[in-house]
Amino acid sequence: MEPEVSSAADLTNIPQPTPPPAAAMGEASGVPSKEHTILIVEDDKILQELYYDRFTAAGLTVIQAFDGLQALDRLDSHPEIQLVLLDLMLPQLSGYDVLARLKHSAVTRDIPVIIVSALADVDDQARGLQLGAAEYITKGEMLPGVVIEKIKQYVLSVPGPTAA
Repeated sequence: MEPEVSSAADLTNIPQPTPPPAAAMGEASGVPSKEHTILIVEDDKILQELYYDRFTAAGLTVIQAFDGLQALDRLDSHPEIQLVLLDLMLPQLSGYDVLARLKHSAVTRDIPVIIVSALADVDDQARGLQLGAAEYITKGEMLPGVVIEKIKQYVLSVPGPTAA
């Protein structure tokens, strides 16, 4: 079984952002707090590690899934997830199937999904948006900073989980 959260990879050839000081974290500064949790569904371990490093440095809590079935399991076991970053070409269960199941469940249908896929065809994009994705980003056109800004737009508009 894959670990839920990976360790930081040696990505020395990729410029890393400087994390904001702890005092600057929080919605007032436009930076998500650790109360903001996203699920990254990506089968490429290098991309997973890149996303993990960038998003945790941006102040997000990251949960990871490496295939479609893991994604559904993570959604069931982590009600604090506020956004899903979803690849479409996944083992076990496609991203389209994950998205359809997520949007048909009363528990998860309101969670925003941002598709990040190598599938650049207009029909693929239309299908993802018709199934309920909030955004569709083609991997070849993706810059990590742009994805972080899109994620922040969604998670900052959703209140963090409240303590019971």
